[in-house]
Formats: sequence, structure tokens, C-alpha cells
Amino acid sequence: MPPFGRRAFVKLLCLADIHGEGAGLKDMLLRDAADADLIVLAGDLTHLGGYAEAEAVLAPLLASGVPMVAVAGNMDRDGARGCLDDKGVNIHGRGIVQGGVGFMGLGGGTPSPFGTPWEITEREAGAILASGFPGITLAPYKVLVSHSPPRGTKLDRSFTGLHVGSEAVREFLLAGAVDLCICGHIHESAGEDTLGRAHCVNVGPFKNGSYALVGITGAGAQVTWRKL
Repeated sequence: MPPFGRRAFVKLLCLADIHGEGAGLKDMLLRDAADADLIVLAGDLTHLGGYAEAEAVLAPLLASGVPMVAVAGNMDRDGARGCLDDKGVNIHGRGIVQGGVGFMGLGGGTPSPFGTPWEITEREAGAILASGFPGITLAPYKVLVSHSPPRGTKLDRSFTGLHVGSEAVREFLLAGAVDLCICGHIHESAGEDTLGRAHCVNVGPFKNGSYALVGITGAGAQVTWRKL
């Protein structure tokens, strides 16, 4: 991934929960890609899809020429996750530093009654977070890209009213490890919250037209909400 430019800020084009409904991606890119330094995809690019569906969703994003980092979500099957690997954008379980900003990733979802394709235990999630963090320890600004939001926040309340986010993500953020968390998964809880020192943003479901621009400046993260 090439380095960011020399601007005094970094602008992230953040989306999640496409669920295979990528018809609006080209419109989004026409609207916002020219000003973006990096595309951040926080999981569920497909809806129970494999390699071919993932590749079709990723095609316009990759063709934009904007660098990208991504994790898969609980609705992405093995083939979709393999596609992210093949395209060189998967940061699940690893960290990279780019332009002074560190990005690490956690894909999958918390265990649920629905038995979705990729669910991981909280213990597994904690181990994955621990394995990714060393790659960004020297970055002056650190970002976690997690499909699941942190538990017990404004960002993880389901349609039933229950908090269904990840306890492992919550503990990781409360430990003060990162400055920003980009997440998705819980469609009903798009918004912002703070946990520890981390500004947390559930960017909402792109399949319903929701996404966000997040500018990283010396003063922290500034979110501009977008709707197609």
C-alpha cells in the first residue's frame, strides 16, 4: 500500500455491512473517493457469500485506486475471507502502519443463536487482538477495525434492546490500546461513543446507504456521516 500524502490529516472512507448489495458503491466512490486516503471495510461484504460474491463487491473499491484495509464479518464464508487475503487487504489478526497511522483488525462475530458462518469466542477474539497489536505499537495513532462493536455501548444494542457486542473488544479498548475503533455488525446502532481513550464509530449498514468519512487530525477523529 503506498504511503499517504503530506496532508496534515488522514481521511478514511469507512463502510460495513454491504451484504452483497454493492449497487451504490460506484456512487459513493464518485462522491468521496477523490478526498479519501484509505478505504476501511469493517466486515460483511457478502451475505452468506463466497469468493465470487466478495470479488464482485470488492471490484469497484479496488478499481478506485484508493488503498484499502478490510476484515470479513460473521456473514462472510471462507471463500470471501480468502478473497480478502488474495487481494492483499485483510488485516484480521495483524497490524500495519501507514503514514503514521496503525491499523489492526478483528473479523467475525460473537457467538449467536443464528449460527452464522463466522463466529468466534471471546477468548479467541482476545487472542486475535493480542496478535495484531504488536504490529502497530510504534504508530503515533492507532485504529482497530472490528466487525463487532464493543459490548455495553451505544453501538451494540440490537433490535431486541440487548447489548450484543464483543466483551473482548470492550476490554481491549478500555485498556487504552488504540485511539479509534471502526466497526459495524449491529445495523440498528450506527453512531459514535467513547470507550477508554478510543473514539468508537459504528458506521451503519451500507446496504441501507449508510457510511462515514472519518478524518484523523491532531485533535483526534472527526466523523462526517454520509447517506446514499
